[in-house]
Amino acid sequence: MAGKRKFGKNCGVRKKKQKLDHKPKHDKHSDAHSNRSEYKQRKIPGQLQPLEPKGSIDDSSSESESEENSYQQLLASIESKKQSQPKAKVESKRLDEDFDAEKDGADTGSDLSDNGSEAEQVKEDTDLSDGDMEEDDIQDNLTTQDPFSIHFETDLEENLVEALNVKASWKNQKEKITGIGSCIMTYCSDSHLPASKELKNTDIHKVHVKQKLLEQLAETNQSLAANNEGRLSKLQMGVFNILNNYQDLCYTGRTHQNGEQIRLMYCMHALNHVLKTRSRVVVHNTKLKMKQIDPNAEEHRDQGLTRPKVLIVLPFRESALRVVKMMMSLLMAKQESNVSNKKRFFLEYKDDIEEQPRKGYRPEEFDEIFAGNIDDHFRIGLGVAKKTLKLYTKFYAADIILASPLGLRTVIGTEGEKDRDYDFLNSIEMLILDQADIFLMQNWDHITNLMNHLHLQPQESHGVDFSRVRMWTLNGWSKYYRQTLIFSSVVSPEINSLYKKHCSNYAGKIQFLQQSAKGSICQIIIQLPQIFHKVECSSFTEVADRRFDFFIKNVLPSHRDPVMSQTCIFIPSYFDFVRVRNYFAKEELDFLHINEYSSDKVISKARNQFFHRKVHFLLYTERFHFYKRYRIRGIRNLVFYELPHYPHFYSELCNMILDPKKQKETDNLSTTILYSKYDVQKLSQIVGTERASHMINSEKIVHMFVTGENS
Repeated sequence: MAGKRKFGKNCGVRKKKQKLDHKPKHDKHSDAHSNRSEYKQRKIPGQLQPLEPKGSIDDSSSESESEENSYQQLLASIESKKQSQPKAKVESKRLDEDFDAEKDGADTGSDLSDNGSEAEQVKEDTDLSDGDMEEDDIQDNLTTQDPFSIHFETDLEENLVEALNVKASWKNQKEKITGIGSCIMTYCSDSHLPASKELKNTDIHKVHVKQKLLEQLAETNQSLAANNEGRLSKLQMGVFNILNNYQDLCYTGRTHQNGEQIRLMYCMHALNHVLKTRSRVVVHNTKLKMKQIDPNAEEHRDQGLTRPKVLIVLPFRESALRVVKMMMSLLMAKQESNVSNKKRFFLEYKDDIEEQPRKGYRPEEFDEIFAGNIDDHFRIGLGVAKKTLKLYTKFYAADIILASPLGLRTVIGTEGEKDRDYDFLNSIEMLILDQADIFLMQNWDHITNLMNHLHLQPQESHGVDFSRVRMWTLNGWSKYYRQTLIFSSVVSPEINSLYKKHCSNYAGKIQFLQQSAKGSICQIIIQLPQIFHKVECSSFTEVADRRFDFFIKNVLPSHRDPVMSQTCIFIPSYFDFVRVRNYFAKEELDFLHINEYSSDKVISKARNQFFHRKVHFLLYTERFHFYKRYRIRGIRNLVFYELPHYPHFYSELCNMILDPKKQKETDNLSTTILYSKYDVQKLSQIVGTERASHMINSEKIVHMFVTGENS
């Protein structure tokens, strides 16, 4: 059991790979079904090549000549503007010879898009002769007000980098951001940056968003039913103001109602970042070719050691499908469809299985989470160009990577494995973790492993031109420039730890304060006494041992009495579940257990015997409840070995005690809950902020609540 959990829900690495062996084998990175040993022996067709010292545009390329001529004309037309503006230092990420590598076959053997040949698409990507759009691109390279330029063209001093590594240098200040609410803004006191940037702008046209994205924004937003006119909501504008300032964000107010609105904002931000990067590289390539700048000068350092710059981590293929659809809508109108490998993508990521009618009641948020294809093993590279979106691009030729935690883990591997790769994580400038709460139900170790492999020194050069690499990348300071965005529906110690430990953005970071005045305890409809026991411990590392000892010595003895039959023990952590299960087996207690790995036959047998009082104890895991949401009938006594990650699970389980067919049997019911001082966030979501504060700070270790009609 424990061995399976190491790699997430129902997805041990070896087992998963064997299951998918019948599918065609593709590239190791762009398809999670690949054969890793074959990939090791195969050279990546779209791999970046070293840039020429005097430019990266091939003289024989008609697209490049068009860019050069267009660029000269535009420079002349805005000469007066250039004189009135200070010349900005331009930095962005590498473009492999204006997508010539992709033109030569970055996705060899894959299906072409529905709209013409790949060569025609590449020409469309690099053509800069459409007038206003191209002038806008050039202006982006000249302005000093763009948050992109401000953030990535600031060279940090060594004393500031040292301060960023000292916890005492970070200061907190409470802010109320329009559309979001109360937040804690954290910034380094030595950075000399304003404590609060402008976060009240309500006009999307004034925050340096590429014009091509603005043209499609209203139509895309309208499709989300946000409003009839497609205007951004206050939440969307508040979130995007933070995103556009390149500050880190931990937003734990994501729900199934606002999830798509948030998804639209980070998709637009990611595309805006990639398109600005591309504009700068194209301009610098042209300047180098025309000998307008010194090849040895630092002003054209605009790249990282590897090309991928945005990493979006998602739980299921359905989430990746929605992200790609949203990017397609933002990049091009409906009548346009310049998307390569679109048919293959929809075939592999769309759920073609007819939806079967669900048995029993399922909450609305359950249907939203598990809609579509819920395979949690995938990864795909995206190449973004002027009017084209390339799917299944090789990782080292991709701008954006979409992947699940498991999909990344099988590439990154573990120490000692020969066939592993993590170089593509070196120059990630934007990390987005969407639906991070679901990662807790899969395997959080994969996220920890990912964070530990970001910005490590590459094992190979991957065709990099070091004269174009930013100095702060060469110094190993990429983590201080990386923007990390975390979106979750719950607050948890794991998410908070990631935010505090791995978010070191010199621009600052913002954490949403989620407060619950009443808590989910108010959603319990049955009159039920609930006894909360505080487990005393001096450090977080000893919580698990102290909780187990308290349960064995103080809770279990009273529940072994025949009067306390039909006791259901809810255990969130799989490790705790294994520990308790082994103890019950050793003591030869009368019990059965249900977990996420149980077969349908075992589940049916355990539920039936527990309901008919043929077994005294039932061990029940949170991950099973998350994925199945079965109603467990026959519960008379409920024990929460630990507080659940999802606060509404508490009320759902308590309400299970009320059997619709036996409503009169409400005597001798009980609920016992164990908590510690380190569970204050979970506790506040269950009993309310005020009650939680009293329970944590009180000298009493036992608190009782009774819910019902008059509570």
